[in-house]
Amino acid sequence: MSLLSLSLNEWRRRPLRNAVTALGVAIALAALFSMLAFHEGYRDGMRGEIDRLGAHVLVVPKGCPYDAASMALHGANWPCYLKSSYFQEVLHTVGVATAAPAFMSALYPSNGLQAVYVGVDERILALRPGWKIEGVFPQRLGELLVGSDIARQQHCHLGESISLPGLAGEKGVISGILKPTHGADDTFIYCRLEDAQTWFRHPAELTHILVRLTDPNALNETVGFLRGCDAGMDMNVVPLAHLFRTIQSLVNSTRLLLGCVALIGLLVAATGVSNSVLMSVAERSREIGVMRAIGASRGDVFRLICLETLLVCFAGAMAGVLLAFVCSRGLESWLRSRLPFAPSDALIRWEWSIAGACVMGALLLGIMAALLPASRAAELSPIEAMREGSRV
Repeated sequence: MSLLSLSLNEWRRRPLRNAVTALGVAIALAALFSMLAFHEGYRDGMRGEIDRLGAHVLVVPKGCPYDAASMALHGANWPCYLKSSYFQEVLHTVGVATAAPAFMSALYPSNGLQAVYVGVDERILALRPGWKIEGVFPQRLGELLVGSDIARQQHCHLGESISLPGLAGEKGVISGILKPTHGADDTFIYCRLEDAQTWFRHPAELTHILVRLTDPNALNETVGFLRGCDAGMDMNVVPLAHLFRTIQSLVNSTRLLLGCVALIGLLVAATGVSNSVLMSVAERSREIGVMRAIGASRGDVFRLICLETLLVCFAGAMAGVLLAFVCSRGLESWLRSRLPFAPSDALIRWEWSIAGACVMGALLLGIMAALLPASRAAELSPIEAMREGSRV
């Protein structure tokens, strides 16, 4: 009988113990996989948000920059506003290549879905080079550019007149449908800046200004000029690269803490595996003695115990990766509710490289956990093992 057959036979003899031991490995590996997948997903999501926004600097009313960035990117009601006259000062600041004024407001119609209106002018197109529009950008009163998700949900068609969600008695004409951007833009309803200011009764006011620089390497100098202009005291100038870098550093600090917790979990799992296999060796000392007596070498016994341990860890690793995948949606929702800024992209992504690294880590864990019980089993004297039976 081969070593693999003997190892699998041990699973059949003690299924409950081996299953509980593998479960400990699965929980530790699920935590490790989720942490690594979150790090990759969050980093890529942050980069994608910057690319889709197309701006280097966000000019917003006074307040928390984290909240302002989240509102500008994902859509929300703003607690305060900028004067429209500030836009010209921003546009003519040294180092500014182009800027786009915006008025954003979110409504919640009776169907429970959020309707985010964004009033802009054609300057926004210079900051969204990746946009592909079926139709034309809004130019006349009441014209709308709807995101792909909105168009799909509302079954919108070009030239169609629709009632504006959340705005009783107001209608608009769909002049354009935005091709999928895989970001928050897919859920927005774009209109002329003047229309949004009129509908929400905030004439001559803006919620934010998107700014693209002539030279991104001169970010600090341009931000200094913006903060030093006449309107600088009444607005908050947020360098998005710095903001995202700060958020990333905070997330990295949290990741380090979670990594320590995952490492402790792995060590605890390794201890549980080693203890379980050591108990198995103690219970099978007579059996191991018989194997030695009929010709099995110390190396054969050592390899048998190592193989049994590796099978337990491999089963736990596969179960752990599967558990992490199944729970990823719920974990992602929980993380979004607690992060200061969460990209619209998936936070926890399946990566074969991460899954492979976790499985290899589990096998390495199994090798370490097998050293003590395998060594004890290999050192058993055949005569003493068969005589006493229960002593390791």
